[in-house]
Amino acid sequence: MGDMAQPGRQLSRRRRAPYNVTVQERRQNVRVRPTADYDIGVDFGEGIVKVKVDVLDAAVGGVGLVVAQEFAELPAGSEIRLGVTLPGVPRFETVGSIRYTQGRVGGRCGVHFNQLTGEQQQALSRAVSELLERGSSA
Repeated sequence: MGDMAQPGRQLSRRRRAPYNVTVQERRQNVRVRPTADYDIGVDFGEGIVKVKVDVLDAAVGGVGLVVAQEFAELPAGSEIRLGVTLPGVPRFETVGSIRYTQGRVGGRCGVHFNQLTGEQQQALSRAVSELLERGSSA
């Protein structure tokens, strides 16, 4: 009876609910987690005062961040200027839009980079590829 189903017992199949738009956007690209030896740095601030922001994950289109006090009250859709540091690449500044936010310090937010140059996009893609090869998928 190894191949036959037992009487009265049904095999169940899980069905996944359709994703909503937010989840579709969030998982549009492969996401990776920075590591201690291959860090992706992000900072926020104007002028000489910058606040380092913890990066939860990164993709070719943007980053997942821990919400800092300085931008905790910004709603989804807001534009934000960030400094980005990638291994082997000089720090650069870019503008991104907050795609989602938990709106509280220590919560999560997702930022999509709107204005990367071709060179910056290539550098971010290389960093994501390197972390993916190292097994750091998020």
